[in-house]
Amino acid sequence: MIMGRRFAAALRALDGLLHPKLPPQPSRADDLAAILPLLDRAAFLQPEAEQVIQECAAPGHVAEDLAGRGNAVVVGYWRLRRDLLPVQLSSATLPMKDEIRRLLLYHEWSVHEAVDCACSPQQTARMAAARAQMRGLGAPAARLRELRQDLKQEFAALTDTEDEHRTDG
Repeated sequence: MIMGRRFAAALRALDGLLHPKLPPQPSRADDLAAILPLLDRAAFLQPEAEQVIQECAAPGHVAEDLAGRGNAVVVGYWRLRRDLLPVQLSSATLPMKDEIRRLLLYHEWSVHEAVDCACSPQQTARMAAARAQMRGLGAPAARLRELRQDLKQEFAALTDTEDEHRTDG
């Protein structure tokens, strides 16, 4: 009898290891609630990123604090990408998470390259030409803002619907 209970307990433990119960998939509202604060922070950084790139593009010497301000923006976007990594989303939302990750990486890279070019101690004609071509964050910045706005509207619609179901029931 004791042997039978131990065997059954071992089988249950082994079954749990071989066939783990999958955690429930987050709802779309849960996904959006996890992503929207990150998008809000990314949108908050955009004006400073645009300002840094604009100052980097200006001919001549750059302000002494430009490298520090630019690096703060770069670190801000890096932190957003880091914070996005552990966010657990439903499988349907994973492509959107990857798009957000790529947009954040673009923002980070753009500011880093602008600062690197403008604040280099040895300015060459090639660097001056590159600085003159800098135009800001461009279409990826607009895409990030558009995505944020669309997801905010979707979240508002989902949470309004969920609130109605709670009050009706």
